[in-house]
Amino acid sequence: MGRDGIGLVLGAGGVVGQAYHAGVLGALDEVLGWDPRTADVVVGSSAGAITGTLLRLGLPAADLEAMAGGGPLSPAGAALVARVLPDQGDLPAPSAGSWLRPLRLPAPALLARVARRPWTVRPDVVAMTLLPAGRVDVRDRAAPLHRMVGDHWPHRLWICAVRRDDGTRVVFGREGSPPAPLAAAVLASCAIPAYFCPVTIGGVEYFDGGVHSPTSADVLRRGAPEVVVVVSPMSAESLPGRRPDALVRWSAHRRLDREVRRLRAAGARVVRVEPSAGMLGVMGFRAMDEGRSARVAEAARAETVRRIAAGWFEALGATGSRSSA
Repeated sequence: MGRDGIGLVLGAGGVVGQAYHAGVLGALDEVLGWDPRTADVVVGSSAGAITGTLLRLGLPAADLEAMAGGGPLSPAGAALVARVLPDQGDLPAPSAGSWLRPLRLPAPALLARVARRPWTVRPDVVAMTLLPAGRVDVRDRAAPLHRMVGDHWPHRLWICAVRRDDGTRVVFGREGSPPAPLAAAVLASCAIPAYFCPVTIGGVEYFDGGVHSPTSADVLRRGAPEVVVVVSPMSAESLPGRRPDALVRWSAHRRLDREVRRLRAAGARVVRVEPSAGMLGVMGFRAMDEGRSARVAEAARAETVRRIAAGWFEALGATGSRSSA
């Protein structure tokens, strides 16, 4: 990846987050003329792992929007989605009992990490490693993707997950990371602790990449592309006030601040896309609320169109035009 490249980071956020991705990317494609499938590298965490995989398999942003809004897809897009994401019914809602079961003891690998490099260990991530294993097994949902791609890995798709025994982030698809089938990596990145069963890859258990960071934009700091676009459904553009999820969203915003500083120190121009206060009202509080998808995608598109008109994406427009010339 050269210094003239474009990196696309797609953050966590559940079903609502996927709809937010769809609206933002649809506007960037149609209004700005930048096709997100042409990004030099795509980084996905949790919901972003699903969106990023669909893009790398060739699904256009317009079809992502159609999926979120329940509209008709292009013939090629409909055929792809039917193969990769056939209708398998709704997932069961997590119960309070999922979170109230006894904690597990710290794994030896975690204790060793704390002893060797305590400054790398975050208490919030440690807490997630101590939660009991989830009980909802979603391996069958990834079977169609595995049948389609097998061990093939799309070009420069990086999927973030967390190793359950010691809380270390792992970036599947990046050179030097453990080998993994694409379907297993996507499942691992989406495996919410204490709700979904951890995903075993190479004898090691992994869970949701959003546990380490809702975005993980900083994985691009080495050899950073010229422009990095970060779409972050879980954070907020400004302090979200008295909302029940205010602390979570502000924490995600501050973590993204740190990641952006690292990218800029590496020479990248960063365009960060976070929900505004008005957008948060449309998104609600439940990340898995499929009933909001159409409204979220529509509102995200409208907000992105306004931001394009205000010049937010000038760096992306200039770089995209240059790379397509």
